[in-house]
This record gives sequence, structure tokens and C-alpha cells, in this order.
Amino acid sequence: MNKRLILGLAGAAAALTAVTPAAAQQWRWNEGNWRTIGTTRVDGRDRDVVQLPGFTRQREIRVCALNAPLRLRAFDIRFANGGRQDVNTRSVLEAGTCTRAVDLRGNRRDVASVSLRYEPVAYRANRPLVRIQVR
Repeated sequence: MNKRLILGLAGAAAALTAVTPAAAQQWRWNEGNWRTIGTTRVDGRDRDVVQLPGFTRQREIRVCALNAPLRLRAFDIRFANGGRQDVNTRSVLEAGTCTRAVDLRGNRRDVASVSLRYEPVAYRANRPLVRIQVR
């Protein structure tokens, strides 16, 4: 009985260890203290809204393209207090690059959502993955 309990707990711990890194990786700090707070995949639409969980009071924000190039026209930042900030970029993000760091107006704003206006550079099977980072 005792061996079964130990083996069961070891199996559960192994299963949790396999699941935890993927969930924790979303919130891990990246280079330059940038923290990923949201991701989305471009599915042929030209607009997406990424709802951000919890309180994300930050000073700067940037948008990154991960696995394919992306033509980012603009993004609109919505704050929890009802305010908003529009950022026009009109640039092509190569795979693995990010926009410039955009200062959030006010004092350490609480970001509620980010609305993205974009289009993939080339239509292919590998759709761009967009990452939203703050610090």
C-alpha cells in the first residue's frame, strides 16, 4: 500500500512537472526585463483583441512577431480605467523582432487589452505568432 502511494505521488509530480513549464513560460521574464503577457496567432483576419489577465501595471509595451514576418499597422492599448492609447507603427516586423518600446502615458498604467491591426507579409502555412510584452 505504501509503495503504491509513493508511486502514485511520483507519477502525479512528474505529470505536473511536464505541464507547469508551458504555463509558467508565458509569464517568464525575457531579455531586458520584458515580460510576455499575451500571445495570438494571425489567422487571416486583419484585427485581433488580446484580453490581458489580471493587473499588468507597467511603464512600457512592445509587440513582437515570432515565427514569420508581420506587417503591423497599429495597436490600440486599453486601460482598466477606461483610457486608451493608439500607437501607429506601419512597419514590417521580421520573424523574431519587436517594435520599439512604447512609453505608456500616465504613471504605471494598468493594461486591460491590446487591439492589433496587422496582416501577414506572405500567405503561407506558417502563420505569424504575435507576442505582447511589457516592463
